[in-house]
Amino acid sequence: MKIPPKAFLCLALLCVLAGTACAQTFGNTAAVVNGSRVSQKQLQAEVPIIRASQQGQSLSAEEVNRQALIAAIENELFLEVAKQRNIIPTAAEIDKRLQDLRAQFQDEATFQQQVKAAGYTLATLRSDFLFNNLITQSLQKQLAPPVTDEEVQQVYDVQKQQFRQVMVEHILFQVGTTKTDAQALQQAKAALAELKAGANFATVAKRVSDDTGSKANGGKIDQWLTVSDPNLDQAFANAAWAAPIGKLTGPVRSAFGYHIIVTLKKRFQPLSEVATQIRANLETQVGTRAITDFITTLIKKAKIIVNPRYGDWDAATQSIVAHQFFRPAPGLSPTESPAPQLSVPVPTTSP
Repeated sequence: MKIPPKAFLCLALLCVLAGTACAQTFGNTAAVVNGSRVSQKQLQAEVPIIRASQQGQSLSAEEVNRQALIAAIENELFLEVAKQRNIIPTAAEIDKRLQDLRAQFQDEATFQQQVKAAGYTLATLRSDFLFNNLITQSLQKQLAPPVTDEEVQQVYDVQKQQFRQVMVEHILFQVGTTKTDAQALQQAKAALAELKAGANFATVAKRVSDDTGSKANGGKIDQWLTVSDPNLDQAFANAAWAAPIGKLTGPVRSAFGYHIIVTLKKRFQPLSEVATQIRANLETQVGTRAITDFITTLIKKAKIIVNPRYGDWDAATQSIVAHQFFRPAPGLSPTESPAPQLSVPVPTTSP
């Protein structure tokens, strides 16, 4: 059916008027969440955080705004839940968490630099990141089931290989600017021959070892080394675990050079020493699942209306999609034309 020119002009005018009405109705509101207003200011506070998290992606300004608005909507939902469950963080709690966070950096300048790199100011770090982090912690305690001793034991049994430990003494012949690989290997073989001939290990280590940390102690490292520790050279660690107790092993090539190793003791670290860490890891995993499920359900149940300038809220995907002025109402066929909705009532009170 051909639309008469006059009707087409009316339709175009209707679109313009509807857009104007929506803009006037929303004003400084970016979205409405369960009747509470999310302001443009709240959205803009999230924009630098979203940009900082892109990690090389090139998102359009439109997509950045949409993701920032979703973050602001989630913040509003978190605040609503915190009020309902009486778990709103106090200023003192936020101060304490900020102090703990600062302590993880070597100095104030580095801390400030990292805060800025993450897209935060000190104000948004407090009101956004730390505020929500404390709410999340409280929610985890309320929602997550407690970790049992049986679960801790099960993880220990399954992951027991991660708890292999050795105590060793060694002599290092370091490969570097002053010693080539061939020279280091030659020295290691000469020392090994000397030890096999009956020389005292500690005496040889004090004389020729390049490991300044253990040289003065006759090559002995006075602590348990965890074989799976990512900070420990794995060639060295695996050779030490595989070696018979008290037997000379080597030369073993590591990232540092050639080693002669004597494994003094081996053990699986007892559960009593690792139970606390296993429990903490399990609590984090269980808590994360509980929070994820809770937030997913929370967003699904929420009544969310988005300012059309940013798009439309899609409850199915929990995302913001391109705005469509004419949308068939539920139950209408594509050929039926619902009456256009010109505006959405928005509360005038601040959140």
